[in-house]
Amino acid sequence: MNKLKLILLWCLVVGALASCTKEDDTTPNLEAAEDYFPTTAGSNWTYGGAIQYTARVTGNTKEINGKTYFEYETQQGSTSNKSYLLKENGNYSAVGFMPNTGQMEIFILKEESIAGKPWVQEFTINGVLTTLTMSVEQKGITKTVGDKTFDDVVNVKAIYTYSYMGQDLGTEIVANYYYAKGVGLILSDFGAQGQVKLLSYEIK
Repeated sequence: MNKLKLILLWCLVVGALASCTKEDDTTPNLEAAEDYFPTTAGSNWTYGGAIQYTARVTGNTKEINGKTYFEYETQQGSTSNKSYLLKENGNYSAVGFMPNTGQMEIFILKEESIAGKPWVQEFTINGVLTTLTMSVEQKGITKTVGDKTFDDVVNVKAIYTYSYMGQDLGTEIVANYYYAKGVGLILSDFGAQGQVKLLSYEIK
């Protein structure tokens, strides 16, 4: 199994929730300023590093399992993907992050989670069972990405393990995601496998 390929796939789909092409010289509105994933239509971000891609909030919504999700569109080269985000009681969940997950809801951030306390999710892609263990490691920190310093940042640690037909594939991926309030995803850090950094953004 190609570790880097799996990492970049996950980073790409996570980036669908935060990435496009304008400078960060605007002031977020009050609603967006309270979110770690702004959902205001037209908000957009651009990322670079291990991969380059852009994304934006389309302004569309989709009803999934009786709940209203906001639609995001990510563009990498000629490939475009859509995913859906819901914020409910401080929990951020997404649908459509990975191929073949259908309408599976994946929790990507829990604001009120106790630091270090994990939540575990499992899903199957092409017969491979992925176990995703996530935890909030730090809250309210300051993080510098490139030449920009962000306040009120949450660090979410993710550990990915894989098995096929009940056999552990011996692959473990550890990633750290950093989300800034009022901005979104600012950094995906995969250690020796590389980083994907926020280059520019515009929150409507």
